[in-house]
Amino acid sequence: MSNFFSINLKSAVLFSVIFALNGCDNNQSQNPKPPQHQPEPTVSIEKPQVQNNREKLVRSIKSVAVLDPWQVKEEEQFSLIRDLFEGLTAYDAQGNIIPAVAESWKTQDNKNWTFILREGLKWSNGTPLTAQDFVLSWQALSQSESPLKSYLLYLNLKGAKAVLEKKQPLTNLGISAENDRTLLITLDKPTPYLPEMLAHIALLPQYRDLNLSVSNGAYMLSLRDEKGVHLVKNPHYWQKDSVSFKQVDYVPYDTKPLAEWDIIWSSSEKTENIQYFPQLCGYFYEFNLRDPKLTNPLIRKAIASLISVTSITNNEMPNAIPSSYFLPKAMLQGQDSRWEPVLAEQLLAQSEITEKQPLALRLAYDDISLHQNIANRLARQLSESDLLRVEGEPMSWPQLQEKRNKGDFQLIRSGWCADFNHPMAFLGLFYSKSPDNKSGYSNANYDQLFEQALKSVSEKERSEIYLKLSEIIQQENLVLPLFQYTTPVYISSSVMGVKKNSISAIYSKHLWRKVEAE
Repeated sequence: MSNFFSINLKSAVLFSVIFALNGCDNNQSQNPKPPQHQPEPTVSIEKPQVQNNREKLVRSIKSVAVLDPWQVKEEEQFSLIRDLFEGLTAYDAQGNIIPAVAESWKTQDNKNWTFILREGLKWSNGTPLTAQDFVLSWQALSQSESPLKSYLLYLNLKGAKAVLEKKQPLTNLGISAENDRTLLITLDKPTPYLPEMLAHIALLPQYRDLNLSVSNGAYMLSLRDEKGVHLVKNPHYWQKDSVSFKQVDYVPYDTKPLAEWDIIWSSSEKTENIQYFPQLCGYFYEFNLRDPKLTNPLIRKAIASLISVTSITNNEMPNAIPSSYFLPKAMLQGQDSRWEPVLAEQLLAQSEITEKQPLALRLAYDDISLHQNIANRLARQLSESDLLRVEGEPMSWPQLQEKRNKGDFQLIRSGWCADFNHPMAFLGLFYSKSPDNKSGYSNANYDQLFEQALKSVSEKERSEIYLKLSEIIQQENLVLPLFQYTTPVYISSSVMGVKKNSISAIYSKHLWRKVEAE
């Protein structure tokens, strides 16, 4: 579930199974050769003439502008792709999942899903968009060289593993079109949060010959030149009447004075027009739950009680969101407002830890300045107790990963980013049967609740279970959370419609420019 794309987090998060399962063999006779991507186009249609700045939005892009969803590597590239393409589901301005190409869906067992597409959908060239387009896109993804193809496995899509390994034909992939508007998706295990997962960039539809100049989102490609990528409003978009800006320009950063920008992602500008968007990413230390010294939850609780997450965050990551909870703040439903007094010395004493026999702890972290500073603050706070002896272990990132994989640590610097906006993207890390469970945690009650949430068709029941699972993580102090990452975004004061959401998404179609006073 970790997010591969954020340039600022590549050294700060665990890379997930999404990019680990790239298995394939040489037996390709059962599958037709997948269509190859066209080179990214330079010119599609004539650039329109806009009358004033109320008709054009100017957005920065610091990395290479990528038009192919399967080749995205940086988080800031998402915005351009989301303007061009739309999947079965999407996010609203607040970051909530909403129907998009699919107007509705249903399931009776969380495994067999039926999605009904909107009537009259078209690609930007006027060609009808049908359910079969999604089938062909997902099949092509499964045979592509993109690391995102492993998202089909992560989706629990039936037959995905064998198809990706080219051991079974494409038709065995669990997606089919019953007719032009009815798409059937079959999973190999219950996944009630499938609609949330379908907004992922990997699952956006692509035109039948993978021609990237044809899109289905609110905007379409107009021109790509040395000045950037220029989009125009898609006249065939199903919601075109609600799209305000006629043109959106994605322009390389530092090519314009600040006054000419509307949105600058991951901005370093010093201005009051900066907003900090929360990411679905947390920074924490993992406890090695297999270590005899840390198997006792009372000891972990004592350690956690000695840490001031606010002090560490304010000094080292002042724009992050300090949190002692593992789940992002938006998912806690006020759960993080609870507080209980904890006397660390008493808890440690109950575990027969004394000044003469203190608890020795090793903090493993990568030797980058930020992580060293955070580790030093952690060590100082923990060392205020006479019952603890703390030693830092700085090392390279590869060494840190090696230690984690071997289980050769006590507390190790870590992090996690979700690929979709749902609590289960985080809660699965402590399910004993999950390949993402690296801590060694095993709890029959946790597993039972987790499996119950997967099978339940009641949204209310699932929400209650998610909070119970979060409480278990908190009560047993399975990790030592410190903060939630944010992204600084410059937004011109004239641009309206931006909402600070938990998925760091700003769709151009949601925005408009306010009328300046005469």
